[in-house]
Amino acid sequence: MPIFKRRRRNVVEADPIGAFWSWWSSSGAGLVADAVARREPADVNEELSRRVARIHPDLEWELGPGLHAEHVLIVTAAGNPDQRAVARRWLRAAPPSDRTWEYADLRRPGPAVTIAFDGLPAVAIDESVVSIEPDAASVHVGVHHPAFASLSVDVQRRMTFLILDLVLGEEMVETWVGAIDTLPDAPADAVPVTELLPAVAGFAAEHTLADGSPAWKMLEGTRDGQRVIATAEYPLRSIRRPHLDTHVAVSIQYPVVRDDGLPESGMLDELRAFEDHLTDRLGGSGNLLAHETSGGTRILHYYIDGSTPADAQLQAATTGWPHGKVTVTTTPDPAWHNVAHLSG
Repeated sequence: MPIFKRRRRNVVEADPIGAFWSWWSSSGAGLVADAVARREPADVNEELSRRVARIHPDLEWELGPGLHAEHVLIVTAAGNPDQRAVARRWLRAAPPSDRTWEYADLRRPGPAVTIAFDGLPAVAIDESVVSIEPDAASVHVGVHHPAFASLSVDVQRRMTFLILDLVLGEEMVETWVGAIDTLPDAPADAVPVTELLPAVAGFAAEHTLADGSPAWKMLEGTRDGQRVIATAEYPLRSIRRPHLDTHVAVSIQYPVVRDDGLPESGMLDELRAFEDHLTDRLGGSGNLLAHETSGGTRILHYYIDGSTPADAQLQAATTGWPHGKVTVTTTPDPAWHNVAHLSG
């Protein structure tokens, strides 16, 4: 799947996503499909690059064969969590797929067999070998390709990420792969790259509920001498819901009765009911991803779509808690750094 680099342009539009899809629906889809059919996609590179850059200059785009349509147009943040929400909003505004075009905001696994970019010769993906080292939280991967010997370190690194994206898909890489190493030499334990997808998919299945939804895990520790109990979605990865780019921490005070500072059973029931009340107010504009409780305070970690009034909805719903102060703190956090301490 060729990667066409975008040119940066300083153009500001009130609704660049809407402008993109208006152009696409009126003429762009036909122009690009015709260029691909003529095997001259470079004829539309500049126009596509200019229109995607108007949405955000750090987005990248790709053309390739679709899964259900003839072609796919992918506009991706290319691993940059700060721009994933923009790419997802672009995708949500897309027209329905048809026989010719479908759309995605994440690179998919296959069916590409070569990588060609920046004027370099095509590189066969299946010549790669990998090392695979799972631990309790993720799968660490090293990648070696014979072509690395003739490439700069920077290009080797870029090729490593492209190989992983095309073998596993961007979502699986960001969710389940931990450390990624570019290996100048093939390691002794190297296996063909074709073994990577089943290995990572198997690891993911072991850490996911039967219906495919994320599992939750309980954590326990101490903070300032106080016992802390936390529960969090596992794994906490923003790639799963890239449109939820804003952290809302709801801190709820409760009276301390137990020596360890945790709520007694009746108070815990009230806290859970209050949590359900807040979550119901969000609808589809956000999710509760974690909570932690210690020393008379329970913190609910919500992530919301910052383009919606979800934070105001949560703020309005916090009135009426009779047992202490409720504080709502809203912070832009597309990479979910504010819950990183709960993702181990």
